[in-house]
Amino acid sequence: MPTYNYPFPKSPGYKKPTCVEDCLPQARIHAKKQHGRTAMGPVKKGDNILLVTFPDQDKYAQEALIQALKEEGAAKVVFITNDELAGRESEKTSVEEGWKESERMESAPWKVAGGKTPSPALKGLYNYLVQHPEFTTVLFGLGGRHHQKFNLRDQGHKFKNNYIFSNWEEFLSRSWLFPEELTIEMERRILDPIGQASEVRITDPEGTHLEYSLTAEQAVRWQRGAWMSGHLFMDPFQATCEECSVVPVSTKVPPVFLNINGVLAGTANHVGFFPRMEIYIERGRLEKVKGGGKYGEIIRELVDKYKNIHWPGYPDKGIFWFCDSVVCTQVKSFRRTSDMFDSYWHFPNAPERNRAGVFHHGFGSRMHGPEYQKYADEHKLPTGHIHVHNYFVTFEIKLRGTNTWYKIIDKGRVSAMDDPELRALAVKFGDPDDLLNYDWIPPLPGINCPGDYFQDYAPNPVAYLKLRKEENQSI
Repeated sequence: MPTYNYPFPKSPGYKKPTCVEDCLPQARIHAKKQHGRTAMGPVKKGDNILLVTFPDQDKYAQEALIQALKEEGAAKVVFITNDELAGRESEKTSVEEGWKESERMESAPWKVAGGKTPSPALKGLYNYLVQHPEFTTVLFGLGGRHHQKFNLRDQGHKFKNNYIFSNWEEFLSRSWLFPEELTIEMERRILDPIGQASEVRITDPEGTHLEYSLTAEQAVRWQRGAWMSGHLFMDPFQATCEECSVVPVSTKVPPVFLNINGVLAGTANHVGFFPRMEIYIERGRLEKVKGGGKYGEIIRELVDKYKNIHWPGYPDKGIFWFCDSVVCTQVKSFRRTSDMFDSYWHFPNAPERNRAGVFHHGFGSRMHGPEYQKYADEHKLPTGHIHVHNYFVTFEIKLRGTNTWYKIIDKGRVSAMDDPELRALAVKFGDPDDLLNYDWIPPLPGINCPGDYFQDYAPNPVAYLKLRKEENQSI
């Protein structure tokens, strides 16, 4: 049998619930959970909770959550769909349409005019909360927690977290059973070293190779703003800009613009998949795009269309800057298969990014001050960013004052998961060999399973994954 340098593919197998009792144990955990982007607790006695979901909400999961939240003290628990709030039917999406992520740079109304216009559902949610002031807590959206809260304005204090459990497979995921204490300690070990970084190197077997250097002050600023529960900012620019940082950031102090250079390569984003693409980055700015099918075509068109814009505070002209490099920390997350080809999520491939060790890299722009917003409004510019996912990243830093390179992530595995102290802590909750191992590892032929990456996968990832699905192999 062939030996590969990367772990062999595997995936969990969950059974669709057939009654409320199948969902109650998980619902009770969700109702108590206080860490991470889906935490619903603590519930205060008398809370009136609004959960914004999709039309495909699993009925057993819904009934179980209502019961569990009321057991915790909620007086009322109401589900409402995005469709009801937006006043229109949701558009379904498939992972076959990965190119749509670039199309939405200009077509989504909430991504133009300085990013200040909320999505139709978010706008409808604001109006609903104004009309129903009895609600004390709201869970909404698949991500962008800071964005959701900001756009809810005077109702923002009611926003608690995202809600992603319309899908039964996501609801039942072991990821949400994972001990919070263990996750927090793992996140601390990921972030502890970055304040000492003098250089950073990011590589991946699909072809990514990026490098940049940092001053001592920049490294400390990065570390200070890098933590968001379950979603760590491994990009200094992202961690130090007003839009993202979880610590107060003065708009008078510019974010850390990187002299990052190299190639970002991959075949997946939050929406889905596309033919292999290479993005060439020079001094932080996208300079050239190769491949990518329709995704790459639209990106090239946007680069040319907006080549003369110059965002206030940015070093040079251009719309696409490297501005996002995130590692999530849910060890047991996985690529959902139950709705990947027929999903109400605008980003049906987003669940895979949640798994610890999987990186999503973004390029575009980020808000950092009123000048930026004014410029976007005046020029009617698309804002935000789009992505490429990498599965087997080695993310390493050179420790300042030494020649030592420390691998924070090694071939897609979070190094902290092998820390003796973390493994000793895991004993408190179960078997460390089970808890600190992934349930899902994607297949990449020639990299971690039989086949040729450039012939069997890179030209058409969806066809490859569909074939494996038909053959009952893990995807």
